[in-house]
Amino acid sequence: MRYYISLFIFLLCALQVNAQNSSMLTVHGVVFDKKTKNPLPYVNISLRDNRLGTVTNINGAFKFRVPSSYKDDSLHISYIGFETVAIKLSEIVKGAHIFLVEDTQVLNEVVVTGLTVESILTKAIEKIPDNYYNTPYKSKGFYRLTARKQGLYIRISEAAFHLYHTKESNGKNQLKLEKVREIKDEQVLNNMEIGAKPKSIFGADIINNLNESGFLDKKGRKYHIFILEAITSYNGREIYVISFDQKDGIKKSGYRGKLFIDLETFAFIHLDYGLSPKGIAYHKVGSASQRVLLDIFGIEISVPKYDTKISYKKIGGKYYLSNVYVDAVNSIRNSRAHYDFDADLRLDYLITNIQTENCEPFTDEEVLGKNKYIEKQHSIYDQNFWDEHNVVLPNFDFTTIAKTIAAKNKTQDFKIEIEDLLRKYPKNKAGRIDTILSFYNKKGLFHGNALVAYGRESIFQKSYNNSFTKNHQKTQFRIGSISKTFTSMLIMQLENEGKLKVSDPIGMYLPDYVHGSITIEQLLTHQSGIPNYTVNDDHLEMILTKPYPLDELVLLFCNDSLEFEPGTKFKYSNSGFVLLSQIIEKVANKTYAQVLKDRIFTPLKMNHSYFGNPIDRTNLAIGYLYEKPEQNYYVQNVIGAGGITSTTEDLLKWSNAIETELLLPKEKMKELFMPRADYADWDADYGYGWMLDRYQFQASKKHQIRYHPGTELGFYSMFLKQPDEKISIILLSNTGDFPRFEITDLILNELN
Repeated sequence: MRYYISLFIFLLCALQVNAQNSSMLTVHGVVFDKKTKNPLPYVNISLRDNRLGTVTNINGAFKFRVPSSYKDDSLHISYIGFETVAIKLSEIVKGAHIFLVEDTQVLNEVVVTGLTVESILTKAIEKIPDNYYNTPYKSKGFYRLTARKQGLYIRISEAAFHLYHTKESNGKNQLKLEKVREIKDEQVLNNMEIGAKPKSIFGADIINNLNESGFLDKKGRKYHIFILEAITSYNGREIYVISFDQKDGIKKSGYRGKLFIDLETFAFIHLDYGLSPKGIAYHKVGSASQRVLLDIFGIEISVPKYDTKISYKKIGGKYYLSNVYVDAVNSIRNSRAHYDFDADLRLDYLITNIQTENCEPFTDEEVLGKNKYIEKQHSIYDQNFWDEHNVVLPNFDFTTIAKTIAAKNKTQDFKIEIEDLLRKYPKNKAGRIDTILSFYNKKGLFHGNALVAYGRESIFQKSYNNSFTKNHQKTQFRIGSISKTFTSMLIMQLENEGKLKVSDPIGMYLPDYVHGSITIEQLLTHQSGIPNYTVNDDHLEMILTKPYPLDELVLLFCNDSLEFEPGTKFKYSNSGFVLLSQIIEKVANKTYAQVLKDRIFTPLKMNHSYFGNPIDRTNLAIGYLYEKPEQNYYVQNVIGAGGITSTTEDLLKWSNAIETELLLPKEKMKELFMPRADYADWDADYGYGWMLDRYQFQASKKHQIRYHPGTELGFYSMFLKQPDEKISIILLSNTGDFPRFEITDLILNELN
């Protein structure tokens, strides 16, 4: 039985009307803060009457299509707290840079109004019938929903549709779907559906669905405290800024954020809010009946993050929904299907045109049922899908990502196909391994270097390329989280020498660290509760744009509030391994890179391995994401958790050394591979920097499989050991994700 689960995001739509004149004018630009030179996201771009409009994307960019009859009109660019700019359409060149200046008229003294926060809110709510639409209107729209797991897209959907809005007692809101395209990673999402229904789209207009807001309805206001902060400006008008948060001691889920209310009309023109940390532990997903359904299928969903921005615009004296942005995280766990991961969800919803006159309902045949998923309707993959629409510009290429996900969805079929092929091949291990890897290379799914060892001896080594890679035997690849196996080894070496104990609280070595009671072992096993800084979009943007010294890295990115009590659960966190690298430096009184070189690389003659950015890039692979070179990346910003560069031959030396006592006594070495935590997302136990397979590989039924995958922007890798037969499988790719588990499973089966 298939089941569909909406992750209960109130999706919204982007709207646009057909032009009277078929000739269209297109303007492009990027909007910046003049003071900081940073791009401004979700800036409103509109014509003077507000009926046609768009917004900038998260990178400040926009593309706006208008009928050529407007060629003499001006573009109005407005953003809360900044002076509104009007520029003639004819003066905007393609790719224009537009700079907004902060409004100097912001008044922090708000007592002069003579109104209290309670009276402002009461009046704003009372005036909703006067301020917002009360007769039917139509609009046409667009939304984009994306879901990512560990930075990779697992779901993208985009849709355009017409809406008929009514407040009549006997009327019905209607959605007429124009077009939709969607792709999802079937392996990750399994039978789960992330999407929108007409009912949730209309419910997204929070001011016109006040009783469902949770903080502006009569009951919700009791549980929140509101503070009048300031008066600022927007689009030439003064507005109140009211902040709010859940009251202390309330044992239920509430909200925190800001409300922006027009000083003259008392209309809500912008809301910026999210779940309050005070009550997030009490947040429940869906209705009681939906939670029963989730329980039946063994699914648990929690929402550690849900932030929303909603804007309204004025047309002909009334306010209408303009655009919405949602940034959320859903933690999804299914103990039966053995998955546990965070889905990073983003929604862009933009209204580009409002039609307020001569609005008649759609016919019943045109309307999509209120509980039908928009994503489940007929999907098309036209490369020029949005050429005739105003949309929020994407920061990715849909077609390339869709092709990647579609190929991944076929990997199980590919695995069956290659197994059939192998039945016809001679029983030669090297030849059959080459057949497997060549098959996936020809399918466009593996480009990189492979090395397979049996009995500690290399039995297969080869490079695989496509039209833009140049891999060869000596090519060096960043190995991502395989670096954790090196960091954990350094910690165990220091413990073996009596310089630390894994049971020690980290405050013994980092006295200024805010969570000093966390133990070294909890860092090694991802049981510290420290949030993973590399999945925090704000942190990620910073670490991609400049290098940070280790002390500053910890201070800025690894100091967040704990997600759970240390030692009570497992949650993968690169932050913990950054802290381990800092402990290594404090104890050894050397840099992490030097300790790594002195204790591992030099003794093992791993002459082509190092941590950090290289001086000589002769053999360094270029990383690609979705067929495009990755952006410049400061690998020192993932110290301890990643950042090591190596070759397949060097990694075989590392693998073989783990079977000896060259680096660590045998009994001490065993401690690395003891199961200490349940890593349900990968069907594995977790030791000290190592994963111990339970379900992913067929060989695990009879053999212990120790491994760690690696991910670092365009570089993906697999490093696996089967100790009893002294098997090593090393796969290093520089073109993004590849079917790591399927390929490794096939190779293991050949060796066993």
